[in-house]
Amino acid sequence: MKVDTGISTPLPQQQQQQQQQQQLAFGVPLEGLMPRGSVALPRPIRECIAYLRHHGIATEGLFRRSPPSTVLRAAKDAYNRDQPVDLELGGVHVAAVLLKLFFRELPDPIFSLSSYATIRALPASMTVDNNNNADVAKQMDSVRARYVEEVVLASLTNECRLLLCFTCALLAIVARNEEANRMSAFNLAIVWAPNLARSANPVADVAMCSAGPSAATVGSAIQIMVSCFDSVFAKEIAIILKGKATDDRVVAVLDVVDRMNEEEGIEASSPVLPPRAKSVEPGI
Repeated sequence: MKVDTGISTPLPQQQQQQQQQQQLAFGVPLEGLMPRGSVALPRPIRECIAYLRHHGIATEGLFRRSPPSTVLRAAKDAYNRDQPVDLELGGVHVAAVLLKLFFRELPDPIFSLSSYATIRALPASMTVDNNNNADVAKQMDSVRARYVEEVVLASLTNECRLLLCFTCALLAIVARNEEANRMSAFNLAIVWAPNLARSANPVADVAMCSAGPSAATVGSAIQIMVSCFDSVFAKEIAIILKGKATDDRVVAVLDVVDRMNEEEGIEASSPVLPPRAKSVEPGI
């Protein structure tokens, strides 16, 4: 007599596909790569950030140049198979493109169409000229930074906020070396925005990728995250550094990435990020 238990056993091919999906490093939801309540980073992110920090900061045109496609594909495939990746073999531009590719291939983009309305409400700055007071312009820049901190970031998940914090720490130190690499916060925003903003409307996506003091775009938000890193990511930095004081928050955050790699990705316990208060109104 045959008894139907109602339980189906996966076929070997199905099991293999499931195992492959579990190992993937690219194109996977962040929730599966960044356990809630930790400051663990996906392996490609922490390895590429550390490599670029120590080997690519002075590289002219960093994040703008494309490496050979075969080398890039080999590195990505190795990450997806959870195999060792020697970034030295590919060089700085492979690591830079892998970092952008990780964001671009996320199933859920950092900024989707639903977040565009919030970003379009980013207050405009003002240009300092004979009719505008420099102090007023500085105050408006502060208002823009607060809006990104308290409204734009507040709309993102904990995982997105932590991922952006670590990535923008790298971008901030790249911008500090603008004279050598020619990559200012503005230039970095322009090359990074297309990897963070994605929807079913290509026209809207392109419009979101500009940057500048009067632009209410993803590009401008990124520029502010890079140039005002300490204030915009104050809450995330406190979580990452566990409240420890430091003279240079950018370097301290990047040091945490180095320690993650030294410990081979062992997760550091951390409380879940607190919700952000939306205290700045879009009309400011």
